[in-house]
Amino acid sequence: MLTTAPALADETGVDRAVHDALGRIAFAPRRPVIVALSGGGDSTALVHITHAFVRSSRADVPLIAATVDHGLRPESADEARAVARSCADFGVRHVTERWADRPATGLQQAARLARYRLLTDLARCEGASIVLTGHTADDQAETLAMRRARATDGPGLAGIDEATLSERAVWFARPLLETQRTDLRAWLSARSIGWLDDPSNRDPSFERVRVRAALKPADRAALNAEASRRAERRRALARAGAACLNDRLVWRMDDGALTVDPAGIAAHGTDARIAAMAAALAWTGRLEHQPPTGHAERALAFCAEAESGAALTIAGCLMRKRDRLVRLVPEARNRRSAAMRGFDRLLPAADWPLAAALARLHGAALYPPPPFTNLQTIAAH
Repeated sequence: MLTTAPALADETGVDRAVHDALGRIAFAPRRPVIVALSGGGDSTALVHITHAFVRSSRADVPLIAATVDHGLRPESADEARAVARSCADFGVRHVTERWADRPATGLQQAARLARYRLLTDLARCEGASIVLTGHTADDQAETLAMRRARATDGPGLAGIDEATLSERAVWFARPLLETQRTDLRAWLSARSIGWLDDPSNRDPSFERVRVRAALKPADRAALNAEASRRAERRRALARAGAACLNDRLVWRMDDGALTVDPAGIAAHGTDARIAAMAAALAWTGRLEHQPPTGHAERALAFCAEAESGAALTIAGCLMRKRDRLVRLVPEARNRRSAAMRGFDRLLPAADWPLAAALARLHGAALYPPPPFTNLQTIAAH
């Protein structure tokens, strides 16, 4: 399946685009980098291009390919072994991680979270802080189409982030996110490199497969352009929200509770107020994702309009107004683990400024910054 990629003319521009994306990633000297390798076309192209990149530009970075065997098909173990043999043929160390605790329902989402967990655990064991995954521009378009079918607002409509921090420890970076699947397969075919086709990618019982079949090229282009615009907007909102959260005349801790001064927060712009409040609710309510914009707007209205002594439960939080301040604490029935606050499990790079501001506010351990060489788009605090 995998062979050493010969040097050929890059007619699709894949080498240049992916090398540029890899060049933006701040690989630490002598620390391994893990490539998530399913054996499919996208990840196969990624491991070959990354192998060439580190050989030519970052020889100080060891490369490890990792396959997660979900055990959902009888042939999956044989496929993982074939991928391992092919990696050995061109000098890349390979590791197979196996998923044992499979649920009876919700397999796709559970499999996604299991991949994060298994690859994060592997990275910790290997001393790696970065995992590369093969998400493409096609995955971006499909993801946005599915999310638009479920929601009309919220940060999720910015699509797949260019990087996500897992368990405060390992960044999952996506250097193929602006590359088309067809270009990657053309790149592989031109080099006589084969790949595996997972039959589940043709199973119409899965939503993504149905969306993939329905999207036309023009739809994909429009969705990717929308995702790019929304992602830039999300980053700008996060920077504004972080600036608000860093204002100690507005936000501070009082006897273990987060407090906000309604008069002080009113001095910040609308976008900054909403972004800061949504992040504060996610942290205090121990949510895995930020709540909808409407929740933040309702909480801000409570801050501005409620009488002293009034209370509001929202997004897993209890808000109570005392004199001129509002306190936020987890509501009593919130059983979510305090050890896994909002942002702790999976933190998109776009939201890192918000998480960093909240960590400082609470005196918690800081989050590692996104793994990019140019952080001009990320608030520096």
